[in-house]
Amino acid sequence: MSSNGNSTSISTDERLKQAYEILSQRNHNRPLSLKDVGTVMRAAGYSPTNSDLKKIIETKFGTVYSHQLFDLKTIEDLCIGLKKRSEKEVHDSLRCFDYERNGFISAQELKYFLTTRGEKLNEEEIDELLRDMDIDQQGMLSIEQALTLFFVGDYTE
Repeated sequence: MSSNGNSTSISTDERLKQAYEILSQRNHNRPLSLKDVGTVMRAAGYSPTNSDLKKIIETKFGTVYSHQLFDLKTIEDLCIGLKKRSEKEVHDSLRCFDYERNGFISAQELKYFLTTRGEKLNEEEIDELLRDMDIDQQGMLSIEQALTLFFVGDYTE
């Protein structure tokens, strides 16, 4: 999504840069591992599976090595030609778990979503993602907050 005068939405390129910077800082400002490359790409709105990502890298650069590191420019090159998913598509997918139509879903339903859609996550990965979420006493969190698992920046419809 591109920015416009009335929106706080940020472009995919900006999302990619922000996600890269966040993970690179955690990595002491070094290039990112293959696992983190997928995370950055998904945060920017692309949706390759880990298998797809490995195939893309093999096609563009040759063999994939487990210790291989990727800088921002390389990740941008990997994204060329990839289909982006929209925030609205993910938002609509999450809304199917909003049974009361109040903008909230249960953490359990989100766990289900994360283990059955796209690149399936294991329990440990999901628990790590949910650790920073503001889950209320009934085990509910806002859909907008859940979207932060999939996108960097503010969600706008």
